[in-house]
Amino acid sequence: MSELTDKITISESNFSTATKKDYDFRLGQFYRYSPIKSDDELIDCPTDELQMILVSYTRHLVKRVNAGDLSANTVPKMFRGIRWLLNSNYRENDIKWKPLEALFPKEVKRSGFKAWTTEQVSLMIENTNPLRNKALIHFLASTGARVGVHDHPLLMKHLSMMEWNGHGCYAVLLYADSDETTEEKDLRERQDDVQSGDSYWAFLTPEATESLDRYFLQRKRNGEFFEPNTPIFLKDKQWQQHTSTQLTDLNVTAILFRIIENTPELKRTKKGRRHDIQIIHGFRKRMNTILKLESLINSNVVEKIMGHKNGLDGVYLAPTRQECFKEFCKGISQLTISDTQRQKITIKKLQDDKTQLDQFKAEIKENATKFIEKSENDHDVIINLVNDMQGQSDRQMELVSMINDLRQEICQLKELKH
Repeated sequence: MSELTDKITISESNFSTATKKDYDFRLGQFYRYSPIKSDDELIDCPTDELQMILVSYTRHLVKRVNAGDLSANTVPKMFRGIRWLLNSNYRENDIKWKPLEALFPKEVKRSGFKAWTTEQVSLMIENTNPLRNKALIHFLASTGARVGVHDHPLLMKHLSMMEWNGHGCYAVLLYADSDETTEEKDLRERQDDVQSGDSYWAFLTPEATESLDRYFLQRKRNGEFFEPNTPIFLKDKQWQQHTSTQLTDLNVTAILFRIIENTPELKRTKKGRRHDIQIIHGFRKRMNTILKLESLINSNVVEKIMGHKNGLDGVYLAPTRQECFKEFCKGISQLTISDTQRQKITIKKLQDDKTQLDQFKAEIKENATKFIEKSENDHDVIINLVNDMQGQSDRQMELVSMINDLRQEICQLKELKH
């Protein structure tokens, strides 16, 4: 490595806060095991010595897997921070990674992770009192946001109101750039982009929107003044301390964990080192399942609503925010948590369908009446034409008869003359 080049650290990267924390955590575990104790020592370690240390560390991780203390799928992740740090400091090619990877235990195919059911989500809401927690659960159930979304800016300026059947529905910009200004966000709205970089628009049902508005109203009544950079979700009693610290992903997980642990009906089954339902991802899987099972929803647009970019469709398909919202609205009934709210939506839909059917029937009746009237008028015209033609035919017969009589008279006169 060149002595003229300063060492590059993970803190300088453009990774998300969650990724930086993850890399630092993995590196910390490596430093606790190995004779290397810092980033500087890792970057400066001689190649042969570093290779042997990494081989030893790999064998240590394999032992932990065999003892049931570590998942086989986690082993490759333990090296991500190491590889990035070496690569960023021009050491990536110094290490022979293939022999190391040959020591990795076979990864286990992950499957069977279940989604939270609507009934379970309803129990969560019933078994927590703070309006913030209720709004948070609605937010996760409606947006299907990934783990880590709360470690990115989630501010008031990232909310926009949309309309569905007379109800307000928030659109929320997830994974927005931390330094994005209100003007840039307004420009994005006018351009109606659904995705830009890592950010994308997600949507809240009317039920979730109402829950979030109740939480906002409580904060305002407690004296909080809302600004564009005010966090959507605050840590406990932030308004009383005149601070506005956003909930982190760790805070969100802790809140949900307490609710789940205090609700026997929400008990999860442990499969190996993992539970059958992941605390936050269970909401995402529920939303994804509901939208993809709705046959009327464009599955490619669902991928955009979920923030996915994979495949050719992810590259070439570019629906607008309004188009994505239109598809999202088709699943609002199933995404709604409250039975009462869902029934109201169903009744409203049936009423709207009946109104449309009545309008359709009225249009058919009106068109049929016009057709009958036109047919009757056409019938009268045809009868008159037939009568006219018949009258003309009779006159023609009279003329033919008169001509024949005239011919006979002429013949008779000729005979008399001779």
